[in-house]
Amino acid sequence: MRTRSPLIASMMLIALMVALSAWAWSAIAPDARIAMHWDIHGHVNGFASKPVALGFAPLLALVLTALFVLWPRVEPRRVNLAASRYPYTAGWIGAVGVLAAVHVIVVMEALGKMIDVRSATLAAVSVLLIVLGNFLGKSRANFFVGVRTPWSLSSDLSWEKSNRITGWLMVLTGFAVLVALVSGPFDVAIFVMIVGTVGSALAGIVASYVYWKHDPDRHAGDGVLE
Repeated sequence: MRTRSPLIASMMLIALMVALSAWAWSAIAPDARIAMHWDIHGHVNGFASKPVALGFAPLLALVLTALFVLWPRVEPRRVNLAASRYPYTAGWIGAVGVLAAVHVIVVMEALGKMIDVRSATLAAVSVLLIVLGNFLGKSRANFFVGVRTPWSLSSDLSWEKSNRITGWLMVLTGFAVLVALVSGPFDVAIFVMIVGTVGSALAGIVASYVYWKHDPDRHAGDGVLE
């Protein structure tokens, strides 16, 4: 599986995160306690030192990038993972992109900029749901991305249908959350996010069993499908 293009995009995002940290370094006091975590009501409940706050997200993004680069080498179903390159890439760049968005929020907060942290973070996650959900139905059975249940992993029909259904629900959830953020209070948006994500996951699990049950070509054992 080729990872060069997403690797370049990922490293560019990390480089931008590092550049932002370097730019903000001199403007933040050496002994500053920087907000790193907020509760559901938007109140800060976690702080970190300047080096930790400015370096955590870029470092985590680097570790995540390494995981995405290395996983195709150990994936048991490499052929299927290669055929799932679009959702794999979407998940990779989307995850690093969300980390980059969170890093921007942390840095701007440290510089005294007024940002609606809850809404900005939820919006970033909603966009990730839309992008990933759009590609999920194009994946093939593997152990890294998608609805991975004993039934979907032993039936191509179950995998295809359950991931397609889950993908549609993820896209719907993402758009519903964005609409809720614009038109209503934050509590409604977070409720839509929780119900939508949990509902999408449960629907995928149930669908994987139902389609597996009706698939005459399903595999009853635990063999690895290519």
